[in-house]
Amino acid sequence: MEEEEIICRYCFGGSEDGELISPCKCAGGQKYVHLKCLRQWQRMVLVTQPTHPAFYDRDLRHQTCNVCKSEFTCVPPTRHGLMASFTGPEIAALIDVGCVIASHEAFSAELARSLATMPSMLRHTSSYEHWIRGVFLITQVEPDEGKLTIPIDSEGMLQRVRGKMDARLCLTLQGRHWRVAPREALEGVSSDALAEAFAELKAPCTIMLESDEPESCGNDHVVAVNLTRPLDAPPDRGLVDRTLREVCQKYKKASNVEITHFIGGPCQEDELMCCVVLGGAGCGWTVLKDLGQAVELAFSRRAKRREAEGEVHGGQTVRLQGLQDAAHLNGEIGVALRFNAETGRWLVRLRNGEGKQLRPANLAGLEGAMGRVFAVWGDARWSRAQLLGEIAKGDWGLCRANIGDLTAAPAERWQGTRGRLAFAPITEMTEGYMREAQREMNAARHTLQMHADPQESLAPSQEGWVPFDKMY
Repeated sequence: MEEEEIICRYCFGGSEDGELISPCKCAGGQKYVHLKCLRQWQRMVLVTQPTHPAFYDRDLRHQTCNVCKSEFTCVPPTRHGLMASFTGPEIAALIDVGCVIASHEAFSAELARSLATMPSMLRHTSSYEHWIRGVFLITQVEPDEGKLTIPIDSEGMLQRVRGKMDARLCLTLQGRHWRVAPREALEGVSSDALAEAFAELKAPCTIMLESDEPESCGNDHVVAVNLTRPLDAPPDRGLVDRTLREVCQKYKKASNVEITHFIGGPCQEDELMCCVVLGGAGCGWTVLKDLGQAVELAFSRRAKRREAEGEVHGGQTVRLQGLQDAAHLNGEIGVALRFNAETGRWLVRLRNGEGKQLRPANLAGLEGAMGRVFAVWGDARWSRAQLLGEIAKGDWGLCRANIGDLTAAPAERWQGTRGRLAFAPITEMTEGYMREAQREMNAARHTLQMHADPQESLAPSQEGWVPFDKMY
């Protein structure tokens, strides 16, 4: 009896093309694969998946064999590691507080076209407007603690949660493995009694899940706010009025502080997420959570303490003028940060990020003489791995924020990032590259099979070549 030929089920090559392994429970002609082919398959699955964590559970082909349905013994690359390899370490390092994320021109144009063709009802519920020509200032990057609190408000929801769990009280959610923890409604319950106590829970209640996976910076929480979409009125006028009344009880003239409201992103649009106050030391702005504190800080920075300060106020936009030794700077725009009484000069942060110490006579005051606060309602949130995936696709670029991103008119801020943004290089994450890679993979499969048996060919289906990810 002729011995069965051992070949890779992906490329049909033998051991001469690399190490053959059996990564699952398949038998016969499906049993063996080259390790490098399996890695390429796992990589391709991850690349073609949506980047949003909500969709991670819908496609597990990189973890599970779609023939025998058993898990691969070869652990796939982490999503974070793969996406970081596409962007490169320099771009990955720009996911940091004080940097900006701005949409690519082609991505914005594509979303604008899609939005224009949407029915009006869908247009109002779409998040596209947040991303079109968006400039997002990163305000938080927090490490993930591996804990997830779930408020359960009905018996139906409690039953759905139970239905997703296995006998060990574990479940997979957004591509991560979680287990029920003895916290919240189950506080103090021993591990032996946890299953019974969980079965007896009644809604409403709150449970906590803990991840049983190693900590990874890919799960870090990234929060950013869009500074290109000003609002005519705040979503919660009552909150703003109450806050101003409280501040004005301490500082009567604080009511003159200029507050500009922005819609910062699709998450919790009706909640005040942060405030940006111009001026101060360092980068030239301060991010605060509390509106009252922000108004007080803006009022304090604009307060005139010495006649030597001239007609300039802290946090005010200024234009440089009358410079003799640095005449090329005349006309440049910046922000007056703080006054140095010892030198009699203002520290000014220019739009390009440079700091200059200048006499009051060399500064012409522009906007913000009474103090300014940008109040941002709603925000945008990603995991680090998710955001890296969006960047790797070429949809977004990053750069260090500068004072010009805050002093320019909102409609001009996106254009102001042109030429400064760093975009990921072209890889298989970009759609055009993916289409070309798909054609090359199918052509390679066709060539290999033709080489194995010249009498046979891999015939195209009615819809073209059978995609590589549909063959097994």
